[in-house]
Amino acid sequence: MSSPLINNEGLFRFGGMWGEARTEDGLLLAEVTEVTATIEVNRIEVPLVGTTKQGYKPGRESREGTFRVQKIDAKWELQVYEYINTTLADRRRYRGTEQSVLSPFTLLIGYDDPEALGKESWQLNGCLLWRLPLGFNIGDDIRDLEFPFTFESEAPIEAFVRTGQTNPATGLPGIEQVYAANQQSG
Repeated sequence: MSSPLINNEGLFRFGGMWGEARTEDGLLLAEVTEVTATIEVNRIEVPLVGTTKQGYKPGRESREGTFRVQKIDAKWELQVYEYINTTLADRRRYRGTEQSVLSPFTLLIGYDDPEALGKESWQLNGCLLWRLPLGFNIGDDIRDLEFPFTFESEAPIEAFVRTGQTNPATGLPGIEQVYAANQQSG
């Protein structure tokens, strides 16, 4: 007997309201309401001699994103402020030490939608903020700030793919866990 859920494929889609961001040690960043992170492979145009065609090959990669927070304190703003408010002499003196002013951080992002077929999460390493948003709008019910960031690397923590088969026990689409939270990367 097939599951009644199989008749509603929409249930398996991830809903953004189930997204979350955490620190490297697992602390929920409850003020973070949106994260977008993109890795883009730049295209290098290659003129194909003797033809009228344009070819392409992969170039450098860029890793950029933005996260949005509901302001509860000055934590995020102070990360940028402390950097821009440090003299060049102090930046040189502190480079490569624990006192370094520019402090990369790790951001864990993911979805855990109860209706989706599984859970997905990623780790973004070497995140740096690049904007200090200040000011207010008296019409805002909640102060919402946007912080552009870059990151150095990423890794899937949990990820799955549909197999095209049906799980005989549940009647739901089958999945293959490609990455699992307790899996060690090799």
